[in-house]
Amino acid sequence: MKKTLFIICILSFLLSPALFAWAGFNYIVAAENDNGILIEWQAKTEEDISWYEIYRSRSDSDILTRIDYVTPLGKNASYSFLDNDILSKAGVSGDFRFNYKVRAVLSNGRFDDSRVVQASLSSLGVRRQTWGSIKAMFR
Repeated sequence: MKKTLFIICILSFLLSPALFAWAGFNYIVAAENDNGILIEWQAKTEEDISWYEIYRSRSDSDILTRIDYVTPLGKNASYSFLDNDILSKAGVSGDFRFNYKVRAVLSNGRFDDSRVVQASLSSLGVRRQTWGSIKAMFR
C-alpha cells in the first residue's frame, strides 16, 4: 500500500508541470514603423510568466541579442515594442533587415521562445541616417 501511494505521489509530481505547462504564443509580428520597427505579440496564457525579453539580430547573423524586457500585464494582454535604436545599426552594405524573437521567462526559471520574425526598413533616409551618425559619434 505504501509503495502504491509513493508511486502515485511521484507520478503526480512528474505529470503536474506537463498538465499546467505554459501554452506558448498566439502570434508575433514585426513591421516597419515611421520611427523604427514595431514588434507585437500575445501569449496564449500569462499565468506562469515572470517577464518577456525581446531579442534582435541583423538578418545576416544567427546571434540574437537581448535589447529589452517587458513585464506581463495580465490575461489576454497584447504587447508592442518599438525598436527605434536600429537607426545606426544597418550595415554599410545597406542591409536594413532585422530578426526578432520574444522570450517568455517563466516563474520556474524555464523559458520559451517565440518563432523568429524578420522586418525590414525600406530606407534609413537622410534625417534618420544623420541622427544615427550623430548618436554613433557619442557612443
